[in-house]
Amino acid sequence: MVRTRLFFIVSLVFSCLLSPPPSLAGPSSPAKGREQLVTALDAAWVRILGNGTYRQILNVHGAAEVLVNIVDCLPSPGMIPFPEKPEGLLKQILDTKKIRVGTMIDSPPGPETTANFFSPVTADMLKAVLNEISKHYGTGPITVTKVNIPPPFNATSALNKGEIDILDQLNALGGKSEDLRRRTSRRFTCTLSGSKQVLYVKNEAPYKNFEDVLNDGDVKICAGPLSTQLTNAYFKGPDQSVTTKYVFDISSCLAEVINGKADAMMSPFPDEKFFPASIDTNGDRAPDTDPRPLIRSIDTNLVTGTPYWVALDDECDEVK
Repeated sequence: MVRTRLFFIVSLVFSCLLSPPPSLAGPSSPAKGREQLVTALDAAWVRILGNGTYRQILNVHGAAEVLVNIVDCLPSPGMIPFPEKPEGLLKQILDTKKIRVGTMIDSPPGPETTANFFSPVTADMLKAVLNEISKHYGTGPITVTKVNIPPPFNATSALNKGEIDILDQLNALGGKSEDLRRRTSRRFTCTLSGSKQVLYVKNEAPYKNFEDVLNDGDVKICAGPLSTQLTNAYFKGPDQSVTTKYVFDISSCLAEVINGKADAMMSPFPDEKFFPASIDTNGDRAPDTDPRPLIRSIDTNLVTGTPYWVALDDECDEVK
């Protein structure tokens, strides 16, 4: 971890030495306007929260039971006005009517991958937020250009290098990226959506509550990409293990629980009804078993939340 962080800093210094001075750099390079962008995103968010658009989006996608509104920003537009004199990055977005949004690997279609449930919800939320911004400033529609961040998903670097303007709702506030704590290595907006983290075990499993699972010294947990960092943080005993399934994580993890290869699955879904009615349990990719009658949930009382992310400061200013 120390070597990775040292390499990151050395690379940053080297890139700053080769980069043009601030007076010659592009409009998205200076830190100026980044804090304004955060404020504009927050202002738009509290308005769609206050006027009912947020609830409408959840209801359209059947997500009202899954997503939790973490009220670190109240639906009170008067508390968060839009910036009056846009400059820097915010002005660039308004002038060009374009915003570059960082995304990760596209998930395969179907109900077997957790991200597929959340992707259309977050897409509509971003559209609603940008509509509020464009309406306030009178720019006309702002076009989203998606920028794929390939493995190993160095989203903080992509922000700091100006490859993207914002990172979509892909990283929870509590985690880390590139061995850096996200909350201190980036700017972030209000929490736009949150979700419970729930353990699923077989009906006959001995666990009665979350403490029972935590206290199992050799418990094996299966998790999807939206739950893996949290799960690894809580289940880090020397003989405890966490397996991450990046695609088809719902069906793969449920199959492992049913087959006894895992003791539990961590998931952001609060009820079995959100799982597929039939999954493959013998490895031939042909669905053969309804997992829902075979499992039960254990509430962990853990909730994760995601904001939009903006670069913290101009990286070269920080090095200087």
